[in-house]
Amino acid sequence: MKQRYLYLLLFLPFLTNAQGINVALSEKNKINFSGMLQTQFNYSLDNDVDITGRHHTGTEHFSHNSFSVKRARLQLSAAINDRINAVMLVNFGDFTGNPQNKVLENAYIRYSVNDYVNFQFGQFRPQFGQEDNYPVDFVRSIDYSNQYYLFGSNSWQSFQIGASYFGEIKNSSIPLKYYIGVYNGNNRNQTGDNDDGKIVPARLVFGLGKSTFLGLSAGAGKNMGQKIWAYGADIDYKKQLNERWNVEFVSEYKQGINSVAYFDQTDPVIPVSHFAMRGIYLQPNVGYGFKNTRLKSLEFALRYEYLDADFKQNGNARQSYIPMVSASFAEAYAIRVQMGLLMDRYENNIPNTTQYNTNRIICQVQARF
Repeated sequence: MKQRYLYLLLFLPFLTNAQGINVALSEKNKINFSGMLQTQFNYSLDNDVDITGRHHTGTEHFSHNSFSVKRARLQLSAAINDRINAVMLVNFGDFTGNPQNKVLENAYIRYSVNDYVNFQFGQFRPQFGQEDNYPVDFVRSIDYSNQYYLFGSNSWQSFQIGASYFGEIKNSSIPLKYYIGVYNGNNRNQTGDNDDGKIVPARLVFGLGKSTFLGLSAGAGKNMGQKIWAYGADIDYKKQLNERWNVEFVSEYKQGINSVAYFDQTDPVIPVSHFAMRGIYLQPNVGYGFKNTRLKSLEFALRYEYLDADFKQNGNARQSYIPMVSASFAEAYAIRVQMGLLMDRYENNIPNTTQYNTNRIICQVQARF
């Protein structure tokens, strides 16, 4: 509770004085305040599976349906001068569960010289895949992929503490974006580093025409003296077919060392190289835009994902099928309603765990301001 009130006190001056938009500090120093709220309704279609996807064989009580606040984000971005800006992003939705090592998401300073030379320091998402390119409120499915969260727990994605250098070459026959960074590898909100090991991820994104982008990612590092690595590739295709219709297709493959599984051993004997994870997902999306109506667009998406967190040993491959329909009632998804069916299929069902076949309906309502 003390943490909760501390965060509220920190933001109270901006909430009371800024009226939700801008606070001008000087001619060159300006603070922008923004936020996002995501609420969900989850309904399990299986009698023995709860809303989290956990299977139950006992007589304990559990919920088949529930409302929840998935995310309640507040962001402050400050343009300190023409080259330096700072960003802080917190998610108060984390207080509904265990907020330890959560709540604070982005906390970084960016120094930009030009298109080619930019530096970033603090806590932010490393560029290691297509899903790092956009915030969750622009995700075409109900959430990021399972792959994103698995590689995030292994420090390659999600929010990490470190520094990065990035830039972009625009005036070229093949436009190029490039990123390289170095991170503690302990995930977010850690007050200190528990070893001298660091991870070094890098990424290149090639513009193959106006509609297609190819991304290549690779990284290596050390975690508690153990050598770890990961790599991946992704393709993003976007095209406006005509005034009303547009299509998008995203696919991504990644593979790497699952150091989390290695350190979960009671007495590590098997080499870390034997703990390997890999996954792939495909996601087509079709959108239809409306004019002069409160309903701005309708979108239809289907994500298929295959993920195995330990394919070299006793892996339990997970396949997910998520058909989605989304309705947007304002520009840039400011008001968005989504409904989808989450179907998980495991190679082996393990009773009384989340590794069990499930079917859940998820309705999500989003507001950005």
